[in-house]
Amino acid sequence: MRGSGSQGLAAAPPAEGASAPAARRLARAAPACSHGLAALTPAHAPNAQPFAVRPKIGRKPETKRRLHRLRRELGRISPAPSDPAHARASIVDAMARAGLPGWTVPAFADESTVRFADGSAQVTLITHVIVFNPGGAFRIVDLCPPASVYFEIAGRDGLAFAAPSDDRNARRTPRRSRFIR
Repeated sequence: MRGSGSQGLAAAPPAEGASAPAARRLARAAPACSHGLAALTPAHAPNAQPFAVRPKIGRKPETKRRLHRLRRELGRISPAPSDPAHARASIVDAMARAGLPGWTVPAFADESTVRFADGSAQVTLITHVIVFNPGGAFRIVDLCPPASVYFEIAGRDGLAFAAPSDDRNARRTPRRSRFIR
């Protein structure tokens, strides 16, 4: 049998025992398919847009649920942290209570920690930045667009979080993280 696709099928005699309606369907399909791919036209749904808008790439639902549990546990921190070490320990405890044993917060001795002249420290995570004030207040910033404050808590005696001055005295400037003022 020479040819390809339905051309070859249409040119072939019907198989023994094939019904007459099946043979007629093959005969009708042969002319439509004989022009090849060039004859094909795109099938559009009624009122379809030519290019679909790409969905916003975001977090997986499970990650959203984990972050929600963490935020709830961070809100239960009591008493307010008195210094950055106490604040870091409170965050690690909140992660444990939220059922996130694999999540960590780097120690202040880590080389990625940025120290500011006013005593504040900044720790960079995968998609978050935590800025600790000397009085225990801290702010967690979500780096995923639109880069918003994820959580913030005042330190001892109700001392509110204050963004550190972004001066040249910082030990190191991280590549992609910036705290929100």
